[in-house]
Amino acid sequence: MVRATAVVFAVLLLYACNPGIQSRLATDKDIVYMPRPARVPGQVSPCSNPLSYTEHPELLRPKYVRVNLHYMNSTDGRYNMPREETYQYASEHIRMANDMLAANQPMQLPLGNNTPVIPIPWRYVITSDPSEPDDKGVYYHVDDELCYAVKTGRERNISDKRMIQKYAVRSDAVLNIFIQTHHLDSIASPTYKPDASGISLGSSVKIFGKWHERPHPWGARAITNHEIGHSLGLAHTWSGYDGCDDTPPHSNCWNYTDNPPCDTEVSNNMMDYNNRMDALTPCQIGKVLLNMTRLNAMQRNILEPRWCTLDTTANITIQDSVSWNCNADVEGHILIERTGHLVIACRVSMPEGARIKIEPGGKLTILSTGILHNACGGQWEGIELVQAKKLTGSVMVEEGGKIENAVSLSNTKS
Repeated sequence: MVRATAVVFAVLLLYACNPGIQSRLATDKDIVYMPRPARVPGQVSPCSNPLSYTEHPELLRPKYVRVNLHYMNSTDGRYNMPREETYQYASEHIRMANDMLAANQPMQLPLGNNTPVIPIPWRYVITSDPSEPDDKGVYYHVDDELCYAVKTGRERNISDKRMIQKYAVRSDAVLNIFIQTHHLDSIASPTYKPDASGISLGSSVKIFGKWHERPHPWGARAITNHEIGHSLGLAHTWSGYDGCDDTPPHSNCWNYTDNPPCDTEVSNNMMDYNNRMDALTPCQIGKVLLNMTRLNAMQRNILEPRWCTLDTTANITIQDSVSWNCNADVEGHILIERTGHLVIACRVSMPEGARIKIEPGGKLTILSTGILHNACGGQWEGIELVQAKKLTGSVMVEEGGKIENAVSLSNTKS
């Protein structure tokens, strides 16, 4: 059992009143080293299994994706709304996209499925450029050549990156969203579909629509989540295996019709083309979280690094045997109680000033694939061992496991 609470350390105040109980920071001499276990042929590391990232609610802290928005217009002003309307519009756009993430829905496919519905733990935050005092993270560009989008035909330009190269702001730390109107001549054509659509181009996405008509941002929330989903590492589920067993192949019907397969086989997955796009599966959520924990990955670089600052409302208590088979960025202290045993199989980062406290009888084990460190270039406090008479907390490290950046320990490698 695991608890995440702001007051888990309060019980330890009792130790100050009990002379039979002592507490100290562990040193290198307290580490018990163990041999590396025999490798099983063909064994895949659990750290790369997306489902490992959704098994522990205490690790599903909200992630905040930094975004900014760019409104493209022409000199004559026909291709977008006026500049003065964009910030309020952008705020509503992002709020509604976040609301959709917050309301993850049950999967419609396969028919009769019991796929678990778990919260989507990331949101978007409009982020300004700190080097510009008056910057709000919403930009307006007048460019007659790059202001419009054409999805099909000889003039197709949606994958053109010149606009990104010219106007993107802090693309190494912020996901840039470009708002383009379909070419007005294309909109006038009866064969062209000027619908809300988009494309992901890595750390930038383009969202197309008839923005000059000021459509309600509600209509853009689904395609925005879809394209950002691509940037976060998700694929279409209908066009081939996407790496998840809980996203079945299907015919990509937009909505129900009287004719098969669309009379029954309609998806509502966010990464398909359908009229809802309001569901993500546990595996899809796990894939994104895995990418967000990969050091130096684009998906991690565009997050607010809230794991770097100690937050005692995010403390975690381990009460029984728990194995973290996933990378994790802990934001608070960790308390391992007398009956607790925390096994770290992957990379776990502790914020500066945080410590792991182990009660008498509690255990911490770092496997050969595990790393316990600070991912922000700083140091964390280390491991506090509590002793009652001859019983104390214990730390075991398999060969290959590492403890790094702890104030009271050298860079411990078994």
